Amino acid sequence: MTEQADIRILVADDDKNIAQLIAMECGLEGFAVDVVKDGQQAILKLRESAYSLAILDWNMPLMSGYDVCRRLRETGSGLPILMVTARDQTDDLVQALEAGADDYLCKPFNIRALIARVKALLRRTSASKPSKDLLCFEKIELDTKQHRCLIDGSPLHLTVREFDLLVALMEHPGQAMTRTQLIERVWGDDYFGDDSIVDTYIRYLRKKLEADGTPRLIQTIRGVGFSLRPA
Repeated sequence: MTEQADIRILVADDDKNIAQLIAMECGLEGFAVDVVKDGQQAILKLRESAYSLAILDWNMPLMSGYDVCRRLRETGSGLPILMVTARDQTDDLVQALEAGADDYLCKPFNIRALIARVKALLRRTSASKPSKDLLCFEKIELDTKQHRCLIDGSPLHLTVREFDLLVALMEHPGQAMTRTQLIERVWGDDYFGDDSIVDTYIRYLRKKLEADGTPRLIQTIRGVGFSLRPA
């Protein structure tokens, strides 16, 4: 894994006290930390420097953390993102994950819990790199290095979660993968939510993959999970 001294974290939060607390605790762990107070500053920092992880407050001036996250994912960035927010409804969690956040923590939070999630995200990023840069199955071609998906030669936009889920299936073609295996591979072994999130993202993937008339390739294996197999 990357040495801690090489890990750089961006904290974006307009609450000065919270930002300073996060920065101090991350600093005690040996991480380098930059702090900004709004979403526009966050975008500028992310363009200027390479970061290992970003901690974004949802509600910030000028540009929200949600919009920063969405913009990063639209450009293909795979930067690990922890969303921190006072929003605590299930719909908010789903919205953040769909925007591309890797984890979600509600305020007020225990600072040690935040540090544990930061470390888990960094471990997951280090351990989950695909073994191949190019994966192919039927009409699907995935360039994991460029984070690009092609269907019969035409580009297909996938969110980070959709992309990672497809990578997990394409790395094991023909193999029936359980929801637990897919959650560990895509969301990490520290994910404690409902495993129905897998079904939700499989549904998203199928809709996109089959939009041009491509036969169903992600098959439901009753009582087990899902598998990438010819129709």
